[in-house]
Amino acid sequence: MTNLDWPEELAELAGLAREVGLQVLGPAAREAEAGGVPPQVWDTVFGTGLTTPIAEALGGGGVLSALEEVVAAENLAHGDPGIALAALRSGAAALLVGAHGTTEQRETLRSVDAAWRGSVAIYEGFGRSPREYETTVAVHADGIRVRGRKESVAFASQAADIVVVGNDPDGGGLRAVLVAGDAPGVAVIPDPPGLALGAVPTATLELDVTVPVTALVGGGDAEPAALACSVERIRLVPAAVLVGCAQRAIEYAADYAKDRVAFGRPIVGFQGVSFLLSEAVMRLSAARHSIHDAASRLDAGDDTTSELVSEAVSCAAEAATQSTRDAVQVLGGHGFIKDHPVELWYRSAAALAVCDFDLLRSAFQPAL
Repeated sequence: MTNLDWPEELAELAGLAREVGLQVLGPAAREAEAGGVPPQVWDTVFGTGLTTPIAEALGGGGVLSALEEVVAAENLAHGDPGIALAALRSGAAALLVGAHGTTEQRETLRSVDAAWRGSVAIYEGFGRSPREYETTVAVHADGIRVRGRKESVAFASQAADIVVVGNDPDGGGLRAVLVAGDAPGVAVIPDPPGLALGAVPTATLELDVTVPVTALVGGGDAEPAALACSVERIRLVPAAVLVGCAQRAIEYAADYAKDRVAFGRPIVGFQGVSFLLSEAVMRLSAARHSIHDAASRLDAGDDTTSELVSEAVSCAAEAATQSTRDAVQVLGGHGFIKDHPVELWYRSAAALAVCDFDLLRSAFQPAL
């Protein structure tokens, strides 16, 4: 269970991530949305150690625990959700290879330069958890056949190798395999520009490819249950980004409401505004605790958290889309113009919420 009294180290981590988010990510948000993360911002974020740096992650399992990573993700997103998501998704490949790869696989990726962008293919739409993946990774003596379709694959067009996660059709459990993006039988289809999150280029993968046995992450000794825990951890990160983005939007709207005067007093004094903001804070707090609970269980080695993770992701999606919409409403007409960043957070929450969302799990409604 989550301890609501944070230890000093976790509080310091949150403070550092919040500072980096506000001072480094926030000022670059518009530029990143238009043309990708500026190189100097990318270097600064990775230099903090908050996004599972490649060199250390390949040493075994990543620098941060799952709980620490979601705390860092939320507070980085307080500055800008797009850049935070780009940095964290890029580090996910190193996390999987570092935690589960063979010595040779770790050494291969250890030599890459700082400009490397990792790519992990886990999403299939409809909020599918790892045990529900339809992508298959069939292990044979002469090779591994990978078949399926993956969506919202970050940096797929830039990465030399993509870590594709699927299920063994012969009952071997979850598998991960390194697939070259330019291999015959791999179609990388770049996604068209979306509502937001221009800092994270994504693509759809269509796979029917055979790769060498050596491409299987961890080889034949890889533990499917441990791999599933790492994949669930990766699923939690965007949920934390959603909460951080929405929290910033509500705080901005609250400050605006204190200064905006109507009928002779600040609008924050009207129940229609104050209740809206209060409910958003409670909604986001519930989502945050749900994420932290799932992350803490993963850190404890609980491999039965799939349902908890799916619930946390769904809760964060609902809370963030509703809260950012409420923030726009507090600003009125000002909420839709670029003079105020709430419109960016509103769009970002809407775009991110649909990546791993199970429509049957909640009463989610599109934010627009």
